[in-house]
Amino acid sequence: MNILAFDTSTEKFSISILKNNKIVLNLSKILNKTYSKFLVSILKKSLEKSNLDIKKINCILISLGPGSFTGIRIGIAAAKGLGIPHKICISGYNNMYVLVNSVDKDIKKKIITIIKSKKNDYYFQVFSAKKKPLTKTSFFSINNLPKFFFKKNVVFSGDLDLDLIKEIKKKKSKFFFYKKKFSNARMLINLVKEKHYIKKNTSLDPIYVYNHYASKN
Repeated sequence: MNILAFDTSTEKFSISILKNNKIVLNLSKILNKTYSKFLVSILKKSLEKSNLDIKKINCILISLGPGSFTGIRIGIAAAKGLGIPHKICISGYNNMYVLVNSVDKDIKKKIITIIKSKKNDYYFQVFSAKKKPLTKTSFFSINNLPKFFFKKNVVFSGDLDLDLIKEIKKKKSKFFFYKKKFSNARMLINLVKEKHYIKKNTSLDPIYVYNHYASKN
């Protein structure tokens, strides 16, 4: 099995390539607003470095969000541009499901997945200890943290930057943060390789959280 996975939903781009069922390339890089300029060339160079022709790829995996509106759209366009001409299967995934399914099975607490949005905003979703969604994906401001963040029986997973950590610690001196072991692209390949069930989206519809984005499209 040969898989190309990449994530353009946050400012930190990641790509991972599975060749003959082995991870042969991992790359994470801050691209932020330069996706449109560098993405396609990075994908092609990564395939070359892996000695893998695009025609040999069985599946392309991408993130559909939530995250950067522009980054997600660029990632979808790049996946289609590479995959459609060669009739490669393209599947999109929800970042929140990738994050929650990457948390160790022995953690028996509610899981709050967090992804940095813009400025002082963050996306989040709450899951049960069995990794079933308890809420829909929503967002909060660092100046108005949800009250249930401060309950005892919760663990955080995802993009907790220093500013957010400081705000949480003002009201909760001790909290459990599950640090990501790999990039989003690597986590996605690992989950697919290990045959974890994660709902995929073959229609490649971006996941919108802010209503004003969805209303424009």
